Amino acid sequence: MPAWSASLTSSLVPQYAAAVLRSNLWPGAQVFGIDRKFENIYVGWGHKYTADNYSPTAPPPTQEEYPSGAEITEVPDPTVDEVRALQAAEAEQREREAEEAEMDEEEDEED
Repeated sequence: MPAWSASLTSSLVPQYAAAVLRSNLWPGAQVFGIDRKFENIYVGWGHKYTADNYSPTAPPPTQEEYPSGAEITEVPDPTVDEVRALQAAEAEQREREAEEAEMDEEEDEED
């Protein structure tokens, strides 16, 4: 088999037809030219021609979806009001703990 196959774009008016070459070694490589101008183009898979068809192996079977139970649940995001209420409660808790620590220090100093 030759490396290139040649043809014309028109057989009706051959003096104005462009010459086209198609690669038999690299499917998708083509050259066309008219007068003294030519262009090359390649649109292919980057594989040389082989007489045997390429058949990739089958992909592995699809994995099962991860089982979701009580330990994996989706919850809605808290609202702005809920976040502010939580922050206020945490600040209150810190103040109580600070007051209790001060009271314990005062009791320890009195003893």
